[in-house]
Amino acid sequence: MSDLSALEALTLVALSGAAVGAGVYGVILLVRLLPLERQLRKARENTQDLSRFVLEALALDLTGRQSSQVLNELGQRIVPSLHKRFPELALAWVRRRDDGSGDLVVRRGGVWDKIPRTAWRFDTSPLQTALENGFYSWTLASGGAAPGSWVQMLSDQGVCELSLIAWGKPGGSAGVLAVADFDPYGRRIALAAAPLALMRGLSGALASIVDEVSLLAESREELQGGLSAALEELNQTHTRLIQRSRQVKTLHDVALTLSSRTAQAQSALSAVVSIIASALEADFVAFLILDERTGELVMQPGAYGIAEAAPLYKLSLTDEQASSLNVFKSGKPMIVSDAQNDSEVIMHWGKPWDVRALMVVPLKLGDQCIGVVRVGSRSRGFFLREHLEHLGVIADEAAVIVETAILNRRLSETAEQLAALSRMKDDFVSTVSHEFKTPLTVILGFLTLVVDGEVGAIGAEQTRCLTIARNAATRLLGLVTDLLDLSRLEAGVKMEFTTIDIDALIRASVDVQRPSAERMGKTLTLDMSGPLPSVRADARWMNLVVDNLLSNALKFTRPGGKVIVNAMDKGEFVMLSVADDGIGIPAADQGRIFEKFYRASNRTEVNAPGTGLGLAIAHDVVFKHGGKIWFESVEGRGTTFYIVVPTTPLVQTLEQQG
Repeated sequence: MSDLSALEALTLVALSGAAVGAGVYGVILLVRLLPLERQLRKARENTQDLSRFVLEALALDLTGRQSSQVLNELGQRIVPSLHKRFPELALAWVRRRDDGSGDLVVRRGGVWDKIPRTAWRFDTSPLQTALENGFYSWTLASGGAAPGSWVQMLSDQGVCELSLIAWGKPGGSAGVLAVADFDPYGRRIALAAAPLALMRGLSGALASIVDEVSLLAESREELQGGLSAALEELNQTHTRLIQRSRQVKTLHDVALTLSSRTAQAQSALSAVVSIIASALEADFVAFLILDERTGELVMQPGAYGIAEAAPLYKLSLTDEQASSLNVFKSGKPMIVSDAQNDSEVIMHWGKPWDVRALMVVPLKLGDQCIGVVRVGSRSRGFFLREHLEHLGVIADEAAVIVETAILNRRLSETAEQLAALSRMKDDFVSTVSHEFKTPLTVILGFLTLVVDGEVGAIGAEQTRCLTIARNAATRLLGLVTDLLDLSRLEAGVKMEFTTIDIDALIRASVDVQRPSAERMGKTLTLDMSGPLPSVRADARWMNLVVDNLLSNALKFTRPGGKVIVNAMDKGEFVMLSVADDGIGIPAADQGRIFEKFYRASNRTEVNAPGTGLGLAIAHDVVFKHGGKIWFESVEGRGTTFYIVVPTTPLVQTLEQQG
C-alpha cells in the first residue's frame, strides 16, 4: 500500500514538472513569435499599400498625349496619394520648362506658398544637382543655404530636412518631387523611402513608354497620312483607269468596225460617228475632211443626228470666222458651253438642230491636219473637260483609221480602174492575137510553099530572103500563140482534166523536138527509168509545158551541147526534169525567171530568140494542175528544170476529200 502511494506521488511530481516545462516553453515561443508575426503583418500591409499606391499612380490615359502631359498627371496622382499616407510631409511636383525655369504642377503643405515661382530654376543648384544625380538631400539645420534663397525660406518656416527626387527622363520631360520634413532627424522622409523610390522608377519607365507611344503615334499618323494619300491616289488612278477603259473600248469598237468595212469608207465613217455618239452621249457627230482639190472642209456622209437628206456642209479654207476652220488651222481643240449664244461660233449648220454644247477636235496625222470631228449636244454645258480629252484620244487614233478608210476608198476606185484597164488590155490582146494569127498562118503557109519550090523554081537569093521572112513569120506566130495562151490563163480558162498517159506525152514531145535539135547540132536524150503512172491533166496545156521546157533548154545550149529529159515515178507524183549543159542563168536573174516577158541577161551569148512568156505560161499551167515547178542553175554550166504533177489516184483522193 505504501509502495503504491510512493509511485503515484512520483508520477504526480513528474507530470507536474512536464506541465511546468511546457508552460515555460510556450511562454518563450509566444514572446519570440509575436513580434515576428506583427512584423510580417506590417510588411504585408506595407506591400499592399505600395501596390495600391502604384495602381493609383498608374491609372493614366496614354493615348494621344505628350510625355509632359502624362508626367504632370502622374504628379497630380502621386503627390495627393503620398500626402494621404504621410500628412506631416510637405510635397511639391515641379516640372522643368525648356527655358530652365520650373513650373509648380501640384503641391501639398503650406510651406510652398511662401516660395515665388521664379525661384524654381533648374539651371542652378540644388535642382540641377538633383536632375544630374537623380537625388538630392539637404539637412537645413546644418545651415549653408544662401540668404534669401528658397532653401533658406523653407528653413525659416521650420523645415529640417529637404529631399529632391528626380523624375522623368534625362533629355526629355523631367523635374523633381520636393519633399520637406519638419522632423529634425528626417524620420518621416525615411518612412516614405519605399514609395519615393517606386515613384522615381515609375516616372523614368513611364517617360520612356510615353516617348515610345508618342513616336508610335507619330509613325501611325505618318502611315495614316501615307495610307490616305495612297488611297486617294488609288481612287484617282481608278477613275483614270475607268476613263481610259472607256477610251480603249471606244477605240476598239472603232478599229473593229473599220477593219470589217475597209472597202466601204462611207459606211465605216458612219459606224465611227455612231460609236463616238454612244461613248460621249452626244446628239450630233460629224467628220469634216479636207478636200485638197477644192480647198474645203467637207462634212462626210453618215453624220450622226443630222438628217440624211440634209446637204453636205462645206467650209472654205478662206473663211476666217468658222470655228471649225480655226481648230483645223491652229490644231487646238475647242469646247463651248452654249454655241447658240457664243459670238465666236458661226452656227450655220447648228441652228436648225438647236446645238448647244459643242466640241471640235482636230484630226491629225503627224504634223498634218486632215480635218476635224465635231460633236454637239442640245443641253447647255453638257460637255466637260474630260469629254474633250476623251474625244481627243479618240481623234488621235481615229485620224489614222479615217485616213485609212479614205485611202481604201481611193485604192478601191483605183483598183477598179486598173481592173477595167486590165480587162480592156486582155480583150485587146486576145482580139489582136486572133486577128494576127489567121493572116500569119496564111503568110507562113505560102512562104513555105514558095521556099520549098512547090509553086515554081526561084533563085538562091530569093530563097534566102524568103527563108528569113518565113523564120520571122514563125517567131511572130509563136509570139501571138504565147500571147493567146497567156490571155486565156489570166482570164481563168477552164482546164479539161482527163486521165492521160504522161509517158506517151513526154516521148511525143521529145520526138517532135529532136529534128530541130539535130539541125542545131545538139543532142536531145530521153532517159526513162521505168513505166510512169497516168496523171489527171489537160493534155493540150501539159504538152505545152513540156514543149516550152524542151524548147528553152535547146535555145540556151551551145552547138554540140546536150539536153537530157528524165521522168520518174515518185509514188503520188510524177517528176519530170529537163537538164542542159548550156549557158545557165545568172544569179541576179534567177528570182525573176518566171515573170512575164522577162529574159535572162546573158541570152545574147547564144542569140536565143523568144518572147519571155514560155516559163510564165509553164508556171501557171503547173500551178493549175496542183503541181510545182522549180529549177537549179549555175551560170556557164547549165540549168535543170523540174516539175511534179500528182498522179491520177492522188487527184481522185483529193477530189473525194474536198
